[in-house]
Amino acid sequence: MKKRVVILGGGTGGAVVASRLSKILKEEIKNQKLELYLIDKNPLHEFRPSYLWVALGTREPDEISRPLSKLKEKGINVINSEVKEIIPEKNKVLFDGQELEYDYLVVSLGTVLKPEKISGIEKTFHAWEMKDALKLRETLSNFRGGKVVVGPAEPVYRCSPAPFELAFMIRYISEQRGFSEKTEITVIHPWSEPMQPFGPFMVNAFKMFLNQFNVKFVGDFWTEKIKDGKIQAKDGREIEYDLAIIIPPHQPAAPVFKNSKLRNDNADGYMLVDKKLLRHPEYKNIFGIGDIISRSLGIGMAGVFAHFQADYVASQIIDEIKGTSMGIMYNRTGICVMDVGYMGAGVFCDFSKVIDGTAPYPDCWMLGGMRAFRGLKVAFERMWFSQIFGK
Repeated sequence: MKKRVVILGGGTGGAVVASRLSKILKEEIKNQKLELYLIDKNPLHEFRPSYLWVALGTREPDEISRPLSKLKEKGINVINSEVKEIIPEKNKVLFDGQELEYDYLVVSLGTVLKPEKISGIEKTFHAWEMKDALKLRETLSNFRGGKVVVGPAEPVYRCSPAPFELAFMIRYISEQRGFSEKTEITVIHPWSEPMQPFGPFMVNAFKMFLNQFNVKFVGDFWTEKIKDGKIQAKDGREIEYDLAIIIPPHQPAAPVFKNSKLRNDNADGYMLVDKKLLRHPEYKNIFGIGDIISRSLGIGMAGVFAHFQADYVASQIIDEIKGTSMGIMYNRTGICVMDVGYMGAGVFCDFSKVIDGTAPYPDCWMLGGMRAFRGLKVAFERMWFSQIFGK
């Protein structure tokens, strides 16, 4: 009997699932025993970790993006459309006046930015979407010193270390251009300490980085509004700026969850999944991966989580379709390679105890101070596109 797998979202998680299934189940696709669909409103797959490089002028948009339509060469049916609703009781997905039935559904819709939640945020910049990274690049190209403030409006956002990484990069270019003495850089954050959810080891490591790169940290800072060249916190504190880089609030990209059992109302409306299996507790043929389930798992948002989760979910689907597959176990670790201009740093964290609820923070290790890590980040970027879109 023919099976149909529908994947919602063509970002990191969705692209990995689609690529893995098309590779391992290529005979089933060829013999018309399997139909594979990927639906995304964005026609491009973008490598989000390189947005900071776009903002710093070391990458162009076409260097870090590929048309999702290229996946058609792998036997994947790509639909460029916006998902409107999931009807789990009927195994259906609705999109732009059409519907598609599924045997397996993989939800990897990610998050959307909600700048409208912060008054005056339009006076600031960020690099959490491609168009915004380009706007920041234009501003940084004309920057010649002043008070720089970087930070998220809320504590949950894509890529926890990224605001610090961006602050360190700005220190680098200010020294490179000869106006570092005129540049004061501050990271503001709702966390009390830098990298607080990652435990004492990471807190101390990032305090060392902040000191090394002469970047200040102001914690317990919940941005309420931006007005008259000042960022105002909910507790009344104010910080003046010449250049403000404020990451807008995030929320699940899930209008499809409206009036649905797929929502986890105990986790800000993110998708509900079994923490061990990444399946919905009731609808066992529905999987969730990536940012859309981050709050339910109690971890941050990062492409590496989506990547490992996608490997695991693809493995489960392959096993059920083929019936004879030694699949991949669920990898609960996170790996982050940072480029801070002067050097690179690598962070490795195991989130198993956090997801299981037996520890408040992950076990983390760090290697830093070596320019080789910058090369590693470049290598991974190149490998990524080869792995997903190569033959």
